[in-house]
Amino acid sequence: MDSVIVRNLRPEFEPVAVVWSNDIPEDAVQFKKGKFGCVLNLFAKAAKSGRIAGGSRESIACPGGRAALGLGVEFDESDEVLDRYAAMFSKGIKAVSDQESYRAVMESAPELWRDLYEYGERRHCSPELARAWILHGLPRHDVPHEYVLFKPLSLTEPEEDLRAVIFPVSPCELGGLITLAGSVMEGTDPVQVPQGADCNSITAFAYAQAELPQPRAVLGMLGVDGREVMRKRFRDDTLTLTLPAPLYHRMEQEAGDCVFQTPSWKTLRGS
Repeated sequence: MDSVIVRNLRPEFEPVAVVWSNDIPEDAVQFKKGKFGCVLNLFAKAAKSGRIAGGSRESIACPGGRAALGLGVEFDESDEVLDRYAAMFSKGIKAVSDQESYRAVMESAPELWRDLYEYGERRHCSPELARAWILHGLPRHDVPHEYVLFKPLSLTEPEEDLRAVIFPVSPCELGGLITLAGSVMEGTDPVQVPQGADCNSITAFAYAQAELPQPRAVLGMLGVDGREVMRKRFRDDTLTLTLPAPLYHRMEQEAGDCVFQTPSWKTLRGS
């Protein structure tokens, strides 16, 4: 897919389309069934290597990754599970009511995860706030397709079920995209900065924004855990701006006559 935004922005990294599909190419990057892998690595593979990547309910072992992609939410399937995740998203073992059960789960988890269980992600200062986020803050989707694909935008066809476009951006590129987004929207707040794991900011929150009358862009890659994963793939100053499909198409229509054509932008970009 040829993009007017990309032609004018000239970003360093390839934008990535999020596509719902019932098929996945044979050579696409997937995790092996039952093997844990972070959704962010699938996105990075598309952005950095130009490979199509994706996952399904069977190949994404991480419950958070499945929730982020829109493949169902399991964080509150029982009171015990809700209590455990509320502790993980807040202050770990000291925030859980049944410490004995929680410790047993922690000790059986892969060693890489044990600090997460013990200390928690500290996204919320209390398990009560974490529980409220799980129940009311996290967008919930059950995608009516088998796969969610991360495709380099240049390899995406117009007829595909495109749901969002993720731009890995520098501060300069971010400024240009936010200015363009704001130019086609009413009001003064064109960007959502949601609390939650970075895999949610590139998918689930963008899905939710797409359902609104005035969808906003979603800023991401701000979480400590997400940055730790991404610093192996991008620079430390790389963020993501995800455009829900309706907003992306509106910005495409304006991108040929916008901030990208001003002398100030050309000076900033050295052209």
